[in-house]
Amino acid sequence: MGTIQAAWEDEENNRRVDLTVDYQITAGQVELQQVTPHQVHFFCPESGEATRSIGVHTETGKQLLLDRALAAGVAEKVRHHLAESDIHDVRHAPDTIHDPAEMPTVTI
Repeated sequence: MGTIQAAWEDEENNRRVDLTVDYQITAGQVELQQVTPHQVHFFCPESGEATRSIGVHTETGKQLLLDRALAAGVAEKVRHHLAESDIHDVRHAPDTIHDPAEMPTVTI
């Protein structure tokens, strides 16, 4: 199983939602195991500058953002990105800790 950081650009609401995506590649097919919203960045509609950022801590908030992201087609875009990239299924020891800065990122 792998993990990537993704960002959903919700231009309609002037925000970007940062997501953590757990996935698995089985028989050449990308399977998304879990998509979790964890941060929301709000932008000024006139300047495009970030005005504030908040963490997503409640299950209700995570589910609301996830439902909207999925309705916007995030799952298919992430699957496509993973299928087209050089990311592959590498087995690691269960206690391996990866530096989040080294994870691939995708903005959709």
